[in-house]
Amino acid sequence: MIRYKMFEREITKGNHQSYHVCVDKFNDYDIDLLDYECNITLPNDYIHVSCLKREIDDYVRQSVLDYFNIDVDFPVIYFTRKIPFIPEFKCGFYLNTYKKFKSKYLKQTLSTMKLFRGLYNDIFLAGDFTSDGRFIDESINIEIMPIQSREVYFKIRDLLLDNFEIDNFDSCDGLFTNYKVDKFHFHVKIKYSSSDTIVKFYNTYPTNPFIDYYDNKARFNRFI
Repeated sequence: MIRYKMFEREITKGNHQSYHVCVDKFNDYDIDLLDYECNITLPNDYIHVSCLKREIDDYVRQSVLDYFNIDVDFPVIYFTRKIPFIPEFKCGFYLNTYKKFKSKYLKQTLSTMKLFRGLYNDIFLAGDFTSDGRFIDESINIEIMPIQSREVYFKIRDLLLDNFEIDNFDSCDGLFTNYKVDKFHFHVKIKYSSSDTIVKFYNTYPTNPFIDYYDNKARFNRFI
């Protein structure tokens, strides 16, 4: 069963687009994942397992990491695996974990996070790892889960336009017929690497699947 759908589009100079579906389970894997968000990037080339909704766990359980051969020793918010599996994988984590990697992108990451202070419910990072859990310091993703409101949407829009080479925001602006928090959810990913800086915009539909997932729900309701 499909819980919700999510569309991903690059808003910098590239033209990448992807379509995601959140499902109750992965048919090809014999493990109970009902407590997690299970997403598939179509056409079935990546799977993502996350505990962003935090109904049970703050981080992915060790038994789930073991099942999918995610060999790391830090708290994992989500992981991504290419299908069929390759040795490398991606994990999401918080800043305290990232600092331990002594990444060359740390200073740039901290500066970017400060830009969005006060505008998000959650902000986390994601990077690539070797099969034995070594961080590959070639890129970093900054994933911003904003407070959902018209006011915050346009503040983030302006920050992105002022600080990054955004190609255009027209397609994003046209996504929302209203800005009530139960009707839409958007988030932003900023990826730094030696070759480029990429910004992506994500929107879920037809409803906001994250409305109950944050402790600060009162902040959502202020903007309805």
